[in-house]
Amino acid sequence: MADYPYMISNNKIGPILKKIEQAAKPPKFSHSLLKNLGFSSSNDRAIIPLLRRLGFISEDGTPTEHYDELKDKTKSAYVLGQRIRALYSDLYAINTDIHNASDEEIKGSISRVTGKDATTVNRYFLTFKALTGLAKFTSAPIKKKEDVKEEQPKPEKLAQQGEINPAGFHYNIQIHLPATTDISVYNAIFKSLKDNLLI
Repeated sequence: MADYPYMISNNKIGPILKKIEQAAKPPKFSHSLLKNLGFSSSNDRAIIPLLRRLGFISEDGTPTEHYDELKDKTKSAYVLGQRIRALYSDLYAINTDIHNASDEEIKGSISRVTGKDATTVNRYFLTFKALTGLAKFTSAPIKKKEDVKEEQPKPEKLAQQGEINPAGFHYNIQIHLPATTDISVYNAIFKSLKDNLLI
């Protein structure tokens, strides 16, 4: 039979996870740390075995790699969804979309896989609902290379922004002048260069 962690004060799960996101990563997640985060009630301590069972901290309270993802605003809801699926795998074996099922169906599934009394089943259920309400169960969006790589503005765009002067581009042009003593030939060549090539 399955056995799930639960919090009597399950309304604190969201605020505690938010504080975890904001606070520095601790060497150990302990009761004293929880108190420092502003959660001093004895009922709040149940978050520690819950975090442990979800895989965010190890048996001795050391944060895992999933803890780092939990602190990342872009990943937290998705990693929470993944860890919920892992913890409640027996429920997801019954219904792969159990988090969207009716309350009665969820409670019925919990009752069957745990064999617990109605009071305990309800506690499991309320904690499950509190967790799933904070999670996303789709895959985390993957950033495309073009999204990650900063767009390099074109020279003309930079010029409009005043960041560079197009005249700053240098061209090396070799000109083979004809052998002549007629200066007008040279003048005509250089005038053509000025009119057509130079900025």
